[in-house]
Amino acid sequence: MEPSLAQRAISFMSEMNLPSAASPDQRKAALAQSISREVAAGGWRVESQSDYQAVLVKGKNTNHLLHLILTLITVFLWTPVWVVVTVLNQRKTVILTVDDYGNVLQQR
Repeated sequence: MEPSLAQRAISFMSEMNLPSAASPDQRKAALAQSISREVAAGGWRVESQSDYQAVLVKGKNTNHLLHLILTLITVFLWTPVWVVVTVLNQRKTVILTVDDYGNVLQQR
């Protein structure tokens, strides 16, 4: 008896060695590994995390009110320091997402 169209399609796809979807545990493990690598190597911190996505941030907000007061007290001598601190403390964000196949994608 000749195989059905569905059986032939399944056979064809298995011969092509297409990647299979990763299990939920594999996807979670891939995300956890990527998070730990970013935190350890780059000084990132986790702002939020779900099962398959995490938002990492680096940097902190500048206290502009404090720098304004210091600038006024020092008759604007503090202005260059304020500018440097603002530039160096820029907040950076990266979003890590795990697709159905266990690949971790980064959006900066």
